[in-house]
Parts: sequence; C-alpha cells; structure tokens
Amino acid sequence: MFNLHQMLENMTLTGWIIVLICLGIWTFATYMVGEFSERKWGDRESGALIGFFAPGLIFMLCLYLL
Repeated sequence: MFNLHQMLENMTLTGWIIVLICLGIWTFATYMVGEFSERKWGDRESGALIGFFAPGLIFMLCLYLL
C-alpha cells in the first residue's frame, strides 16, 4: 500500500506543478467525454461520470501497486 502523507511530504515544486497539470487535463477530459456523450446519445451526465471515475480508478490502482 502507499503512504500518502510521505508522498506529499517529499513532493517538490515540480511535483506540484505536474499534479496541477494532471488535474487540469483530468477536468478537461471529463468535460470532453461529457460533450461527446451528449452529442452521441443525448446524455451528458453518464459520459461525464465515465470520464471522471475511469481515470481516478486507474490512478488509485497504480498507487496501490506501488
């Protein structure tokens, strides 16, 4: 398992910048998946949920494997 407190303590300025960029990309990806879902099926919410939860689950799985 991962130690979140230790990971946050050891982060440098570059690490925080990378985290902010990744959060921005994640937010943009969630928006775009919602837009695509709305155009294709007329349901924006389900696409946005997939765009939100899928990257988060993959991220948590990667942290667990560390």
